[in-house]
Amino acid sequence: RFLRNGTGLVYQAPPFGFWLLDFATKTTRQLARLSNHGAVRTFDITPDGKQIVFDRARDNSDVVLIELQK
Repeated sequence: RFLRNGTGLVYQAPPFGFWLLDFATKTTRQLARLSNHGAVRTFDITPDGKQIVFDRARDNSDVVLIELQK
């Protein structure tokens, strides 16, 4: 996502983090590092540019077969 003031680009890069590309200095810096507990599907930047809003999905289900005696 481009910052509203046009000075940079926030992007998601492996392994589970958000980075900022500063157009003026042509440098990158890590903004946030996430644990490996789910997949970030989409994200956005708040209008003031101070927060990253994202959703994260996690597979957290178990399948169990229960066989009853006949």
